[in-house]
Amino acid sequence: MYCSKLDIKIENKFDEPLAISLVLTNQSDSPISNFSLCFDMPRLLAAESLENVSLLRQEGSHIELIAPSELHLKPGESWSFRIKSHGPALKNIAECPRGAYLRAAGDVFEVPIGGIDMAQPADLNDEKLLLPDGKPGIIPQPNAISEKTGFFTLRNTLTVNAADLALNAREWLAEKLEVQIIEASASDAVLSFVLVDEREISGEAYQLNVDAEKIVIHASTAAGFFYAAVTLAQLLITGERKAQCCEIDDSPRYDYRGQFLDCSRSFHSVETVKSIIEQMAWLKFNHFHWHLTDDEGWRIEIDAYPELTQTGAWRGDTEALKPQFGSGIKRYGGFFTKDQIRDVIEFAEKRSITVVPEIDIPGHARALIKSLPHLLIEQEDASEYVSIQQYNDNVLNPGLSATYEVLENILDEVCELFPSTLIHLGGDEVPSHVWEKSPACKIKQQELGLEDVRDLGRHLFRHLQNYLRNKGKNCGCWEEAIDGHKVDEQALIYTWSSPEKIAQALSGDYPVIACPAQFTYFDMATNNNINETGVLWANPVSLKKVYSFEPTFGLEQNADKIRGTQALVWTEFVKDKTTLDYLNYPRLFALSEVAWTQEKNKDWDNFLPRVSAHTSHLEILGIKGSGKLPE
Repeated sequence: MYCSKLDIKIENKFDEPLAISLVLTNQSDSPISNFSLCFDMPRLLAAESLENVSLLRQEGSHIELIAPSELHLKPGESWSFRIKSHGPALKNIAECPRGAYLRAAGDVFEVPIGGIDMAQPADLNDEKLLLPDGKPGIIPQPNAISEKTGFFTLRNTLTVNAADLALNAREWLAEKLEVQIIEASASDAVLSFVLVDEREISGEAYQLNVDAEKIVIHASTAAGFFYAAVTLAQLLITGERKAQCCEIDDSPRYDYRGQFLDCSRSFHSVETVKSIIEQMAWLKFNHFHWHLTDDEGWRIEIDAYPELTQTGAWRGDTEALKPQFGSGIKRYGGFFTKDQIRDVIEFAEKRSITVVPEIDIPGHARALIKSLPHLLIEQEDASEYVSIQQYNDNVLNPGLSATYEVLENILDEVCELFPSTLIHLGGDEVPSHVWEKSPACKIKQQELGLEDVRDLGRHLFRHLQNYLRNKGKNCGCWEEAIDGHKVDEQALIYTWSSPEKIAQALSGDYPVIACPAQFTYFDMATNNNINETGVLWANPVSLKKVYSFEPTFGLEQNADKIRGTQALVWTEFVKDKTTLDYLNYPRLFALSEVAWTQEKNKDWDNFLPRVSAHTSHLEILGIKGSGKLPE
């Protein structure tokens, strides 16, 4: 067995192309020769610029380098080499080589990463936000609240009279407050859920009246009752079972208030997913955007194609999908069965949350393609491209009839499984030069009378949009779908890159979910210290920056087409719930107020004491975010 370690030195400055020196030291009792070294790093190597090493292959972030043939590394000796990329510098430790292993003598051996020598940025700003003393309160801030004298004190039992539409709210509240519910008449109940006509209180709106001896909630929908219950629970929990008497008349600013979770790059369990949904409910989010497929993993059971979870759900050195983002030699991955997905949907529905599945196509489809190569690969396709994630084989071929058949069969099962009327189809980051040398695409282009082979992307999306429409579903897409008008104006567009894309989508009369990475991508680190958890390609995203986010960016044209916003966590480097929680909280508190509270009612200084109280509650639940509480 070979034992070795890999030391890393970042040579380039932050504004220079990547250049790294690496040293492999043989710590075993035997010499090493005729070997290769594998690790993961999210940059495309410049094969012609490597020194004292050769590139065997690169698949996404997974890199395999060959040592010089004459190298005979004796025990205690070291081998030094340099790698370069035409791409940007690594921003922090998270992006540095990880998941290293040695291939030698017909076997593989893990290689621990030793030291990483990386300078801090010249403009280092890593001051932690120290939260003030906590103050009982509600997040997101209600849009109309007036305090009255006195307090309501919660006892161990609570008499309740509830309309049928309020049953989920009642059950959730009892569990959250840890009280015994006793049914009572409207006149005798301490807490009453009163159903009113939609002409009085519509949609997700509610009214909450707290007196010292009685609480009354008015709403016209299950969601309205649930949000009133959440508000009441927050008052009582942050107030240590006491609630300031008050009158609240509240409704959300935006209809769509979302949380996105990528379960493809890193697999997260049902328990973790439910934890995310529970905190969404606590903050009145109502759409869980579930990213279930990507290049690095297929996570949803599809009966028509068992290969998708037999092959596409797993990564490893001997798997069809190689390790990525440090997932390592061993078999890594997982998927959600249909029963597990139904369980998650039911859990979310009881909290007035819609689960929106994403099947990402035509790019980001490598796990799908590798699972069904006999159907989805055209052997004669000589197109040459490289995606932003360093793949040259991750785009579906719209010239093949099997592509349409496979996607329709998948969507049949997705539509049957998910009650949501919205199905997200991805559509992002399709690289240049795809399909250019595909005979099947050339034939399809001629059949359809298209000017450019890339117009097949529009044809594929319009076909799928109509297919979903015939099933009573609408499609969501990332912002790239508006380029070339790949979908019509019924599609919901998620703008992620810039305010300019929001303006472009609005000018095209598309409904928009405004979620620019600079404000809403919570996989970004909160500061630029190289050791901080998270990545930095969209720069640091601090709590204050999230709170300052204004989805309209002052735009006036079609601003009413902005349907809402969402928080996103991409999980290339988010391997566990601890990391996920650290990145998500308390920034999710800030975005909840962006999504729910009218801009005129937001107040940063008033927000922070409430964040402190809610962070304390999270820690009682075993959830540790990045907010630093006062000593």
